[in-house]
Amino acid sequence: MAIKKQNVFIGVDLGATNIKFGLVLPDGNILLERKSETEIHRGVNYVFDKVADFTHTLADYAGENYELKGFGIGVPGLIDTRKKELVEASNFPDWRDIKIGYELEKRLNLEIYIDNDANLAALGEYAFGAGRGVTEMLMVTLGSGVGSGLILNGSIYHGSKGAAGEFGHIIIQQNGPLCSCGSRGCVEAFVGKNAILRRMKEILQQDTESILKNHNPTNMTPEDIYFAAEKGDKPAIRLFKEVGESLGVGLGNIANLLNLERIVIGGGIANAGDLILNHARKVLSENALKTNRESIEIVKAELGERAGIVGAAKLAMMSLN
Repeated sequence: MAIKKQNVFIGVDLGATNIKFGLVLPDGNILLERKSETEIHRGVNYVFDKVADFTHTLADYAGENYELKGFGIGVPGLIDTRKKELVEASNFPDWRDIKIGYELEKRLNLEIYIDNDANLAALGEYAFGAGRGVTEMLMVTLGSGVGSGLILNGSIYHGSKGAAGEFGHIIIQQNGPLCSCGSRGCVEAFVGKNAILRRMKEILQQDTESILKNHNPTNMTPEDIYFAAEKGDKPAIRLFKEVGESLGVGLGNIANLLNLERIVIGGGIANAGDLILNHARKVLSENALKTNRESIEIVKAELGERAGIVGAAKLAMMSLN
């Protein structure tokens, strides 16, 4: 009697710097991971050929023990999920109206499922990480920019044109600092990496007691600020308090608008943990209506860099239902 093979899925997280691949089981566990430089300067076809080559490697590993049932991929930028196309992406400046689904399907002879990378990171956390057990969730990723993905009624919310979920560009201060998008006062202009480093330099010009006062400002990182805060450095602690409060203003607006159950915070900046999140919780609680503040919680992401891989795989899993 033939033994029934276990289903397995491929999840790919395509970034401007690296491509991450995973062979993922239905419970979210990853059997095999691979990572490669994207090398987008070598052109679209080169990148797609690389994705196909690594996919074949994962499929070969699955071998006779598993049945490959689907392929999902997350890509930064505006995605037309119906056409499986990348419309545009700031991290891929030469990629416009790229038929990702078509290009990969002809190379792999597999049906391809595609979505925005932040949406799939949110889906990964929702299905297998810090979002388990809820149906209404926002994931916010704090890094160089502020990415986000919105899960409503258990599904990714895309909006009318696929551009929903841009939490980082909600304006929380009219005529505030200039954001990378060109507007002023966006959440990202207060809590993104560049904003944090800019603000730390301003603080150090006013406060010479910080242990960071002799640190070369051109080489400073958020990690340096975090380590200083962990040692009790008051200026560093004050900075993370400001970041948390700004984050909380934006999240309070989201809580009132959507009555979410959970907000998941990920990304490198989130490694500061409660130095940021406790202040975000406090401000959200002060700004949100009673029902909204009582029904929501802010938690740290659990999956790290793997969220995009398992989220892409989950997208493929959902296509079988």
